Amino acid sequence: MSISDFFRKLFRKPAPQPEPQLIEEPQPEPEPKRPEERYILCIDGGGMRGIIPVVFLQRLEAKIRKNGGIDDIARYFDLIAGTSTGGMITLALTCESSLPHIDYNGSMQMDLDKLLENYMTLGGEIFQAQSSIFGLRHMVSDKYSSASIQNLCQRWFGVTTMDRAKVPTLIMAYDLSDGMPEMIRSYADEGTYPAWVAARATSAAPTYFSPCEYAGKLLVDGGVIANNPATYAYFQAKKLYPECERFHILSISTGGTHHTMQKEETKGLMNWADHVSPMYSNAQKRTTDYVLENLDDVDYLRLDDELSVPVKMDETNPSILRMVRSEAESNVLLYESELDEFAKKLVENMEYRKDASETGRT
Repeated sequence: MSISDFFRKLFRKPAPQPEPQLIEEPQPEPEPKRPEERYILCIDGGGMRGIIPVVFLQRLEAKIRKNGGIDDIARYFDLIAGTSTGGMITLALTCESSLPHIDYNGSMQMDLDKLLENYMTLGGEIFQAQSSIFGLRHMVSDKYSSASIQNLCQRWFGVTTMDRAKVPTLIMAYDLSDGMPEMIRSYADEGTYPAWVAARATSAAPTYFSPCEYAGKLLVDGGVIANNPATYAYFQAKKLYPECERFHILSISTGGTHHTMQKEETKGLMNWADHVSPMYSNAQKRTTDYVLENLDDVDYLRLDDELSVPVKMDETNPSILRMVRSEAESNVLLYESELDEFAKKLVENMEYRKDASETGRT
């Protein structure tokens, strides 16, 4: 080899080597997002028969505890709605109040046992007949003084406003001044309403108590439009949670009777007088059930059992109220499997919900 060849070989640039090929590791498929589901609690109106939903809520709370749930029962729901006595129970569950609470797992929670005790005794305070001369005053005034129910509402809820509710809350009333439903919502303009006003308005049953006058409105009992508030709650939840694919509605009645009539009762004004109101109430209830049972994105669990005898909404006889409680405690046993399954779903959904929007929650 010549010297020139030697130096050319020595200083020659090495031929470029092909770059190593990177082998891409297959990426795991992302887990499909769990469809968003929401849970709604609805409580009917019915005066002193509010004993019944409180008994059912006691049982549901026990089922939640059995399935490992430790949170306040209200926080398992994405919306709680109530009408009349159901509205007062709803507010007791979601708003600050003077009602007895218990410290459970480090948080103050509604004491449902004490709430039930209140229901067993408060009738005598609320339903105080106004004095009358030969019964004539009842022809030109309400059956009971509104001062008693208003004092109770103010004592329970004080200065708490609706926007302080721990979960989205819907209270149904009806505005006589414009002939329209009044939805008192913790998450909307009505959030400025004092909770006691919501309680007073939703329980202002016509002929029993005078209307509640507030913010230029003349508000009466929501039972006029929706004694079972579930349909209104569903459409409100659709707005609150637009990405939700399934709504689970637990609707608890107050054990009213299934109204029927015989042919002879349909003749004459006097016969109709005692039937018109319960007929419309029963028709409204059946319509609500029909609509919700036939919506594709709703699972509707309705807890509704008639009492063995009709019980008036203003009943104060202790023995009759004890009977209502006893029958409720028997009837709730008919729903053991349904409540157990519902409680399991509530506890499970609490975890999944952490990544979902929490509209209206404090």
